[in-house]
Amino acid sequence: MKASRKQQLLEENDGPGWITTFADLMTLLLVFFVLLFSISSIEMESFEETARSISLALSREGSSNSLIELEVSAPDTSQIPEIDHPIINRSSEDSFLADQMRFQQALLEAANAELSEIATDLNAALNRSDMGSWVEIGTPKDGKLNLRVNGAIMFETGSANIRRSMMPVLDSVLEIALMNPGFKLEIQGHTDNTPINTEQFPSNWELSAVRATTVLRFLVEGGLAPIRVTATGYGDTLPLVPNDSEINQAMNRRIEFVLEKIELPKL
Repeated sequence: MKASRKQQLLEENDGPGWITTFADLMTLLLVFFVLLFSISSIEMESFEETARSISLALSREGSSNSLIELEVSAPDTSQIPEIDHPIINRSSEDSFLADQMRFQQALLEAANAELSEIATDLNAALNRSDMGSWVEIGTPKDGKLNLRVNGAIMFETGSANIRRSMMPVLDSVLEIALMNPGFKLEIQGHTDNTPINTEQFPSNWELSAVRATTVLRFLVEGGLAPIRVTATGYGDTLPLVPNDSEINQAMNRRIEFVLEKIELPKL
């Protein structure tokens, strides 16, 4: 009996049944691994830590630190450098500091030279007004020049009023300050240790401060920029000599002018 067309088609497509299941399984596994890879990320820190651990394990004493044996071993990087072999070379830093110190020293020397010329000009101006003997001009040092005026000569006893006869001294100081705008001026008031207790001056602190401020006001009214001048009262706290005689007390009663270069760099 001749087989039907349906039976012939079934016989032609007949094959092992497991092949279909296997193909489906492989497809599922492929999709699964693709999914895992897509949601995973490499943690670089963990990777680097693992790499370091492997490197240290390979570089232990008595073993090679290379996967391939070489005639010369690579240096051991697991050891801490000795103090005698510093990692940072400080020669550049030391050279920079040395250059800075030389630069500052050069600036100080230039400022001192300029102050020497100012001292010469001031001394000439005071001599022209016959006031040179009343002012002690110091030697320039560290970019500063000190001028010292006897307080008993400049002020009345127990007073902050400037004697009219001392105006030429202040005029000379003002002229020098105006001619040298690169310098600032500090005015310091000092007294001896004789106590004072008046309605205007309860102590030497007030007396010295008002005297210094009075001089400052004179200079500012004469045209000196307020930003370039300061006034401070020190009372009897900074004596030049011990207050054990009338002569020494007279030396301690004073007004000091400190002329200093503006914006001199500091290390």
